[in-house]
Amino acid sequence: MMISELTNYATEFQNQPVAYQKIIAALSTLHALKKKQLPLTPLPSLIFSESQILKDLRLMPVDDLLSEFRQTLITDFGIWHLPNQSWITDLHHFIAGRQVLEIMCGNAIMTYALRALGDKIIATDNFTWQGQDIQTPRPWTKVTKVSGLTAVKTLPFDVVIMSWAPDTDTSDAAILTALRDKQFTGDFIVIGEKNQATNSKKFWQIADLTVSKTLNQHHKQFDFIHDQVFIVK
Repeated sequence: MMISELTNYATEFQNQPVAYQKIIAALSTLHALKKKQLPLTPLPSLIFSESQILKDLRLMPVDDLLSEFRQTLITDFGIWHLPNQSWITDLHHFIAGRQVLEIMCGNAIMTYALRALGDKIIATDNFTWQGQDIQTPRPWTKVTKVSGLTAVKTLPFDVVIMSWAPDTDTSDAAILTALRDKQFTGDFIVIGEKNQATNSKKFWQIADLTVSKTLNQHHKQFDFIHDQVFIVK
């Protein structure tokens, strides 16, 4: 279990500030998620540089363990995109009381956190990812079982949020096309890594992207995946 290993490393590296900060950040995040809480602030980079490892070879197994952090989020919690509370607050202010639709919400931790701040939000997912990295969905809050495409065609919204859409199909591109067809004038917020880990190639080809300064100030990269928050037209 990653928690027990990190706990041991926290003791071993308590006098090594750089390593200790990374270990404690990962450890406290896992403890928080078990209690249905988000980290308060963005995680620091969990990556060690080659020079840091060469200076202290004891860091090699720590580096290997932390490189599995994202996979642990997926397999243990069904979380592909990890929000933090500071970022959720930025998002809440950006929403500014509008009706929100989250599509492909997974276990709906983003919706859970926004609802706690009083936002009006419908969370949807068709749970086609069930039985893959994580066997059983365990939503943190109520989710309507429906595909993203059906959701944008049938449900009310002023803001749409889509995070970490899969790169295995073009449903994301179909959703964008549907929003354009209905002449949607609200905000389509997309969280992903352009032309890399998330979304279809077709989506990135047709999307008109703006990197949101407001929604990226507390949205930081913690591993090799550089996901960002985009406003898409």
